[in-house]
Amino acid sequence: MTQQPLRGVTSLRFNQDQSCFCCAMETGVRIYNVEPLMEKGHLDHEQVGSMGLVEMLHRSNLLALVGGGSSPKFSEISVIGLSVSPCLVADGL
Repeated sequence: MTQQPLRGVTSLRFNQDQSCFCCAMETGVRIYNVEPLMEKGHLDHEQVGSMGLVEMLHRSNLLALVGGGSSPKFSEISVIGLSVSPCLVADGL
């Protein structure tokens, strides 16, 4: 029997004007637009590991990441600044 991956949300944070929010999860990061509600991009577990916290700067492609959860790739005591590909969070951001 194969074990299902954990999908727990460890943090949900809105950007400064509450137009987007980021979910830090056991399976990576998800970025959503609020109106209309839709996923704008994601970073998979293979890219970033499990995340404890993620923040988006306004509606930009700049993210701050903190490792956490069951299999982090980044330290839980470090903040990683990441400029993600504009196409990851583009399309109206």
